[in-house]
Amino acid sequence: MPSPIDPTNPPSIHEDLAVRGAVPLGVSGRLVGIERDGFVHSLHFDRGRVSCLARNIGMGAAVEGLVAFDGTLLAYGDDASVRQLILDAGTPRRVDLAGRGRTVATCPQLDPATGELHFIARDSADAQLHHVVPAGALTRRSRLIADAQVRIEGLVVGSDHVVFVADGVAGVAPRGGEVRTTWMPTDVPAPRPVHTHRAGDTIVLLALTPSLERWILHPDRLIVERQVLDPTPRRFAHLCAGGAAGAPRRVWTTGDETIGSHDLVGSRHSHHSLWPKQPGDFVVVPDSARPDDIDSGWFVGLVHDPSTSTTDLRVSDATDIAEAIATLRLPRPIPRGLRCTWVPATPAMTTHQSPSPRTDGS
Repeated sequence: MPSPIDPTNPPSIHEDLAVRGAVPLGVSGRLVGIERDGFVHSLHFDRGRVSCLARNIGMGAAVEGLVAFDGTLLAYGDDASVRQLILDAGTPRRVDLAGRGRTVATCPQLDPATGELHFIARDSADAQLHHVVPAGALTRRSRLIADAQVRIEGLVVGSDHVVFVADGVAGVAPRGGEVRTTWMPTDVPAPRPVHTHRAGDTIVLLALTPSLERWILHPDRLIVERQVLDPTPRRFAHLCAGGAAGAPRRVWTTGDETIGSHDLVGSRHSHHSLWPKQPGDFVVVPDSARPDDIDSGWFVGLVHDPSTSTTDLRVSDATDIAEAIATLRLPRPIPRGLRCTWVPATPAMTTHQSPSPRTDGS
């Protein structure tokens, strides 16, 4: 197990990893995760090689979420703070993402279609607002959610709408303009939203409850139909990193000792057991060599072996997750619950710092 961390002298690990198999050349970028105590892990993929950077950055709050935005990383803390992280140098910088001292109440979510960042904020009077920060971070937009009678726990953005989730209810509002939310009872705790799209007069929401479910929201009838796609508890769920504006064809998940691929068109799912090893968070990296196949890519993530207290990085083809193309042993074991994000290769990741957003006066 790793030695205790001395916050006055943060340790670091930076080394190339030995590869068993072959890492596809098309996998280019970084898999990044931050432990709750502020130890950051950055796995850099470059032309078949993988290097590991691990260091304590002193977050000052337990990390609950991580999002890559506009050439930088934003970490959301359990104290409702947002900190900007430069991977290779420096310490995290606290960002007033909502402005005017407002509290960021939900982990920011990236809309892959537009590059915008969406989240819920609360002001000093506990009013809830939907905030949008565009790529470039020059201005922010905010809308008062005047009709919210519950605390919103999460949101997900579609092409023309946004879905808010809370304990016992789900709401649908237009993506822009005045917030006029249609609230529908669900009678269950707030799920973790994965994706949403419109289907005629209904809104489809993919969510973890922790089962993988498809919710059909009927704003005109004020009801929610729940369809269980996979009854087994799932820890994480991802679509291909390129996103999908319409109905996705496939989603990938991890569970207790399994990784899963779910065909949403054929209503089928398959599990691959890693027992006795345990999968952590995975991401799906698009394959630029197969641009016409939106489900093609690479399934990349962490696998933990509790019997040996070790962690491996595992790479497989997203169309055949049962077969590992490459595995790499990490120099330090990583907690299983680490939330990860994928950062595509760009020089800006080590040199760019986005300015704090400028408010538009709302």
